[in-house]
Amino acid sequence: MDFTLSIEENEDFFTNKMITFEKRYILQHYFKNRIKINEVERRILENCHTDEIEPIALIGYLLGDKSPLNIFRLRLGSFFKSDLELAKCCKDLITEKDIKEAEAILFHYEYEENDHIERPIFEYYYKRPKTN
Repeated sequence: MDFTLSIEENEDFFTNKMITFEKRYILQHYFKNRIKINEVERRILENCHTDEIEPIALIGYLLGDKSPLNIFRLRLGSFFKSDLELAKCCKDLITEKDIKEAEAILFHYEYEENDHIERPIFEYYYKRPKTN
């Protein structure tokens, strides 16, 4: 099997939480080349488990939506010092109002988080610097 830089063609990488390098490499390829994701890739990324800040930020950028969880992804990405371009792109996609609304929803006592997808994002979010 040849390795392609496609989220859709490498769905197994994105559904296996143990695979990190290939997942990050493909996400970086999409980001650096400004490749737009299709609906199949969107579904894959929405269900992708990752424990690292860079892939969390890249997924947030590629999804580009204003869902509360994605706002958290983008907020984390805005603090990512290892890739200042990614940090700026993430920061440019969100506002303070977006952040406050996402926090109100996701920090509500009745919100039931998905341990598989959301737990790593929440853990990093709690540890983030308090100013941007």
